[in-house]
Amino acid sequence: MLDASFYSSLNTKYEDAFAHDTGLIKFIQTVLPALPPHALVLDVGCGTGNPVASSLAGAGHRILGIDISPVMIESSRKAVPSGTFEVADMRAYVPPEGVRFDAIFNILSLFTLDREAIESMSEKWSSWLPAGGLLCICTIPAEDCDPEVKGKGYDSDGLCARDIGFRFMGAQTFITLFTRKGWAALLEKQGFEIVKTMTEMHTPPHDADSEPESHYFILAKKRT
Repeated sequence: MLDASFYSSLNTKYEDAFAHDTGLIKFIQTVLPALPPHALVLDVGCGTGNPVASSLAGAGHRILGIDISPVMIESSRKAVPSGTFEVADMRAYVPPEGVRFDAIFNILSLFTLDREAIESMSEKWSSWLPAGGLLCICTIPAEDCDPEVKGKGYDSDGLCARDIGFRFMGAQTFITLFTRKGWAALLEKQGFEIVKTMTEMHTPPHDADSEPESHYFILAKKRT
């Protein structure tokens, strides 16, 4: 797993490689009309604040962002002065008492967790959102990442693959990815209905020293 110090060392290099992801920008624009006015949005793994928190705040929404990197949090505060940002590990984060979010964004921040932690996060999303609340995810689908070649293959249920070798911002890391069917099953179990999915390829600039990424976007709604 990549730690806070690694992400802090990246800062603007990460923004240069990923903030202009056209698929992500398209996904944000898809989600915006579905949000209620002045929605309270939790941005999990907010990074530098661009483009997610800045786009949402620019549309009049209220942002609470968390990230494990203090440097990323400072960048988010500068990018989105109207937002509230705090250093927190998503696995241990507890929202302020009485707060229920209108939407949760978890963008490109899950695959460094293991399967069990991702499943635990899905339970938290369900408890943090009211009926009709929106869940917005960007990840990489396992079947687009050759887990039999780059990792140990799929779990016995075929829904997830672990320990997939992946080059990211100059570092060789190992990631955990659900398949598209895996995501559908996981979200269904936690009471979500998938409203829309998109797949877009993102190729970081050469100097980012990162592999191309097949980004899988999910817009889901908490069932009533």
